[in-house]
Formats: sequence, structure tokens, C-alpha cells
Amino acid sequence: MKIIIAGAGRVGTHLAKLFARENHNIIVLDENPDKLDALQLNYDLMAKVMSPTSIVGLKEIGVNHCDLFIGVTPDENLNINCCMMAGKLGARRTVARVDSVEYLSKQPQEFFKEMGISGMFIPEMVAAKEIVSSVERSWARMWWEPDGGDGNLALIGVKVRESCKILHTPLKDLPNQNNAYHVVAIKRGSETIIPHGDDIIYPYDLVFFMADKRNQDFIRSICGKDDYTNVEDVMIMGGGTTAAFTAQMLPSHMNVKIIEQDLNRCHELNKRISKSNVMVIHGDGRDLSLLQEENVDDADAFIALTPNSEVNIISCLTAKKFGVNKTVAMLDNINFIPTAESLDIGTLINKQAISASNIYRMILKADISNVKSLMVANADVAEFTATKDSKITKKLIKDLKLPANATLGGLIRKGKGQLINGMTQVQEGDKVVAICVDNGLKTLSSFFG
Repeated sequence: MKIIIAGAGRVGTHLAKLFARENHNIIVLDENPDKLDALQLNYDLMAKVMSPTSIVGLKEIGVNHCDLFIGVTPDENLNINCCMMAGKLGARRTVARVDSVEYLSKQPQEFFKEMGISGMFIPEMVAAKEIVSSVERSWARMWWEPDGGDGNLALIGVKVRESCKILHTPLKDLPNQNNAYHVVAIKRGSETIIPHGDDIIYPYDLVFFMADKRNQDFIRSICGKDDYTNVEDVMIMGGGTTAAFTAQMLPSHMNVKIIEQDLNRCHELNKRISKSNVMVIHGDGRDLSLLQEENVDDADAFIALTPNSEVNIISCLTAKKFGVNKTVAMLDNINFIPTAESLDIGTLINKQAISASNIYRMILKADISNVKSLMVANADVAEFTATKDSKITKKLIKDLKLPANATLGGLIRKGKGQLINGMTQVQEGDKVVAICVDNGLKTLSSFFG
């Protein structure tokens, strides 16, 4: 596929690396040659120094033959304009990074589609949704629910320790009341395993369950997480856009404190967030005396959202020293993820990877409505929709010879979620949730295309 990326910042660079590894025809545009040099040197792609709104330039690079045009510069208006131009000049699909929440509502979306923009996203909003989902279940590292179901199906990531009740036993022999769950992936050290019946869970594995949401208490119990209390008091370090979205999305029963160094930003946050359960504090979150004064030791969750990955890692470790069970760190530098995971930080958030997940589905041939990157596990979760001609509908799951680097966890049929096993027969219209490693997403898409 031919993919043009306007903007060589962190999101654009991450996307370029991801797509280049899959041998797509990639062109990256930016007006700053310094941002392009390293990309062109290390990856098989074309880097072009030009304005993404240059009509002459867009025509020269063949935007009319482009399968996907992505506008991810820091300027919202520039992203909108270049995507509009690309769409009108013949690009098959376009997606723009924006800042304005109102653009994501139905009526503006319809307007922008008429103008040539296929989709829009706000990285900070998507990141905030993941943070809130994780904080609401303090015992889980990750919680994700597929779109369009009855809310009963969930993918749950849990870091297990010696208190876990399902260690050292083959998966096929584990207690599983009413087929409440499937173990669909295991992260062990730097390796991610798509498990089978003879695989075993060990202490400190990060285990991903596809589960009936109604049995979450059973999963919580067998993982030894009964002692985790529900989150009531939340402390957020850093008052950027992600923090603002997070505070607005957290349930009203949670008491939220945001610590921000910049006084003007504190005033902005107070104007933007009108919820009575949110307090904005002017101060340096690295100041231990301030944290103690604000009762960090009573917090149920600590969320570090400063622009500095190192500060966020250290701050979460400090919060754990004060006894905070649930910590969340935003890592703008994706290279810090393995280190942070080895330090047992907690939930890790990276806006680039989240943005890539949302865009990645556009390059796959199958009908994929949702893609999520499991960063710490180097895996992807996707929702495929089975069509009448999909290979997946022709045989029972056990007879399909699915790729070894992918597994099917559950499906949604007529709005109802259910787990998948070898005897399941996928039907036309089913939304199937798959977990894939090592480029398995692309391989598996052929069963649905």
C-alpha cells in the first residue's frame, strides 16, 4: 500500500517505522529536514521536505494513488487542510489528528467526510480513556471491551504474583467455572506467548484473559487480587491535555487532585474542568513534602502524566513506596516501555502506540472496526467482522488451521458477547476478537477479507 504521512513528530515517526517494517510504500512529509534525516537513513521509506498543503508537491508525490494519507503535524488546522487537499486530489482514505472535541461529534464528522477526511482522532483523549478504564479496575493492568456488544465481553490483563491460584498448572487443567475465561496471551520477560493447553503460568507473568465480564470477580480471585480496594482517591501529576481529559472522564465518586507546576495552566484547568470532585493544586509533583502534605499515602491511584518519561517512572516508583497500589505512567518515549515494565511500574500509556492502533486498521483488507496495541506485550487486539465469503465462516475453529501467532478470544453475535472455543462456528456478521503477535494481525486478516 502507498501511505503518506504528513508530520515527522513522535506520532508520525512511530507510524512510519511501523508501516515501513511491513514493506509498505511510505512517504513522510515535513518542512524540517532534521526530523527526516534519521528516518530516511534507518528505514526503507521516502522522506520529502515540503509543506503538506502544497498542491504541486502533493501531485508530484502521487497523492492521487495514495491508499492512506495521515495528517499528524502539531497543527490541527494544517492536518485538516492537508487531509482535505489529499482527499480532493484522489487519496483513497485520509485521517487527521485534531485537538477540538467538537470535531468528533456526528454532524462535524459528516461535514468533514464530505470535504475528503475519512476520520479524526485526538491522541490525548484516547489515552485518557485507557487510563480511566485501568483506574476503574485497580487490580488489572489493562481492561478493554470490544465495541458493539452487550458489555459482557472483556480483555483483562493481570500481573500475577505468588498469591495467584493458577500458577504451575497446565492451562487445560485450570479451574474455569462455567467457561468463564480463556487465557489468550502471556507476557513473560521479553517474550509474548500465544498459549495452548499445555502452557503454564508462572509468577510475574502478565496474563491476558478474554472473559465474560460477569465473572470478573472469579478472575480477580484466582489471580490473587482480592486485597485490591476500589479506587476512591486519585492523584494526577502533570496538568496537560491528557490529564484534563482524564479528570473529566473519571467517575464523579472519585476524588481527584491534579498537581501542576505552571500557575497559568492551573487557572486554565480550573476553567475547563467544572466537576466538584476535581481539585487543581499549584506545585511541583516531584516535591516529596508536597506529596505528603496532599496525603499521597492515602491515594488509591497515582497517575504520572508529565511530558518527561523518566520523571513519570520515578514518580510512580515513589508513589509505590508511599503505599499506593495503582500507578499509571505516561511514556512519550516508547523506548522506556521495557524498562518501566521490568520495574513493575503498573499501567503504561503511550500516545503514539495508541494512535497507531487506531490508524493501523485502515491498511488491512478485512473489515476491522477496532484495533488496540498491547504495548508491553508486543501484541495487537482486533475486532474483525465476518462476511458471507469470509474463510473464517466455512469451518469450525478447530479445523481452520489458524496462524500459530494468533488466537480468537470471543465474538459478538447480534449484540451478545460469547467466548470462542474449537467447536465454535463463526457466522456472517459476527464481530470476532483476535489477539495477535509477530505480524499475526496481517496474516489473520486473510481469514476475514
